[in-house]
Amino acid sequence: LRKYTFSTRAGGVVFALFLLHNEKAAKVMDELLPTPNSRAWKKWKTIVLNITQRRGDFDSVISEWDDGTWTDTEKKMLESLFQDARDAHRTFKR
Repeated sequence: LRKYTFSTRAGGVVFALFLLHNEKAAKVMDELLPTPNSRAWKKWKTIVLNITQRRGDFDSVISEWDDGTWTDTEKKMLESLFQDARDAHRTFKR
């Protein structure tokens, strides 16, 4: 039995989504990680669900969300959330 530790809840949820890889991922994500109703969280959730369903990676994800319309606060939050997702994906690939 392996034990995994993530620095944030978001990273743990992304790891779980890669393990599950099924059509109920959005429901699982909502239950494990209730996200605020903000534009940044919605964008992050949409991209994460897309990537985990197609077993993609987060290496070039910035091009999927950085359209120049984000505030500095939103951009920092998204960068942090996607870093957590990248870390979770690297752990999953091991």
